[in-house]
Amino acid sequence: MNEAALGVHASSGAPAAARSEPPELIDDDSGGDCVRVALPTLLAVARLTPAQAAQLVTDLAGQLELAGGGGGRPIALRDDAVMVSDGGQITIDGPASAASRIEMNDAITGLLRAIATNCRGPEFGDLVIESVSETTDLEDLVRRVRRAVAPEFDPDDETRRRRQIGELVKATMERPLPDDRAMEDRANVPAGSLAPSAGWYPPVRNAWHSRRRRPSWRQGVFTLLAIVVVVGAVATGPRVWTELNNGWNTVVNPVTLSDEDTLRPVSPPPAVPADPSVAATDAGGVEPAAVQTGAPASAGQITGVTASFADGSCSAGQTCAVRVDVRLDPAATVDTVTWKLNVYDRCTGEVQSGGDVTMRAEPGRDEVYGLSKTFVPPGYALAVAAVTSSPAVTASEPLYVPAEEATC
Repeated sequence: MNEAALGVHASSGAPAAARSEPPELIDDDSGGDCVRVALPTLLAVARLTPAQAAQLVTDLAGQLELAGGGGGRPIALRDDAVMVSDGGQITIDGPASAASRIEMNDAITGLLRAIATNCRGPEFGDLVIESVSETTDLEDLVRRVRRAVAPEFDPDDETRRRRQIGELVKATMERPLPDDRAMEDRANVPAGSLAPSAGWYPPVRNAWHSRRRRPSWRQGVFTLLAIVVVVGAVATGPRVWTELNNGWNTVVNPVTLSDEDTLRPVSPPPAVPADPSVAATDAGGVEPAAVQTGAPASAGQITGVTASFADGSCSAGQTCAVRVDVRLDPAATVDTVTWKLNVYDRCTGEVQSGGDVTMRAEPGRDEVYGLSKTFVPPGYALAVAAVTSSPAVTASEPLYVPAEEATC
C-alpha cells in the first residue's frame, strides 16, 4: 500500500502555504486508482468522530515515527504533504530518501491540533491538544499523542473506521476547488457535514463551547439565597400585607369617636381594711422552733464536733456537701470515728437521718475530718447537724437553711 513507501515532500526552510490545487488521483500499489486528498482539506469540510480522529492521529504518529527515525539531514514537514487516501490511510508525499528525516515543526503540531479541534468529542479533543502543548521533541510528541488516543482506539474496529474515513475522502473529492477563494470558504464550513460547492459558509464553532460545564459555587449560593427570599416572602407576605392595609386605612379613613362611644373615667373602688390577724401573719409569719439534736457538744474521747458547708451555703431541695471535723482527746486511743448528718425541719419537727460515715483515726493525730453529702428536702426553715455515734455520742451546732430570716 501507499503507506509502505514513506517519503517527505518538504524543504529545510519554513513550511509553505497550503496548496490551492484540487486533489488528484495517483496510482495505488494494488494496481487501481487511489483517491487522495490533503489532510487540511479533509478537516475543513468533514467532522470526525472520536474513533475516526483517534485513527488519523495514530496513523500520523506512525508515519512521523518512521520518517523521524532516520539519521540524515533534517527537513521541515509541510501540512499539505500529509495526504489521506480513500482507503483511510495517511501518507506523506515527497521523495523517499534515507539521507533526510522529519524534524519537529509547527506544521506537525498544527495538524494534530486541527484533528483534535475537528473532533465531535470535546473531552477527547482536549486530551490531544494537551498532549501536543509544550512539546518540542518529535519522539516525545508521538509517545504522548498515542497515550492520549489509546482509550478511543479499538484495533478490532480498524476496518470500519478506515472505510468511514475513505468515504469522507471520496465525498471531499466531489467538491471542485476552482480558486484560492473557494479554499478559504471551505475552511469556514461548519463541522458535521459537507458544504455546497459555492457561496458563504458560517464559521466553525469551537469545540470548547459545546462542553457542558458544572455550575460554579457562586451560582449555587445565589440560587440558595433566592430560594430563601422567596420562601420568606411567601411566609410573611400575608401578615405584612394585613399590617400595611390596616395602617393605610388608619391614615386615609381615621375614626372619629363620639361622646357616646367614649368610656368615661371612673374612680377606683374604696380600699377594704385588712384583717389585723391576717396582716400580722403575712408580715411576720410563725417563728421556727429551735433545733434539738439530743446530744452534747463533747463527750468521752471526743472534745468537740464542727460542721460547715463545703460550698459556703446550701439551699432547700438540693444535695449539700458538709465538712465534719471531730476533735479527739490526745491522751485517748481511738481507732475509728463514725458520724452521720441529720436534717431537721424546724416547722414540722421532722428529722431526716443520713447514712453513717466512718473515718480511721491516724495514730498521734487529735483530729479526724471528712466530707459528707446529704439531700436537703424542700422546706421553709431547715437545719443540718453532724451527730457522732462512735467512740461517743456528740453533736455539732446546726447549720440553718436558709441561714437567716426563716419563717414557717
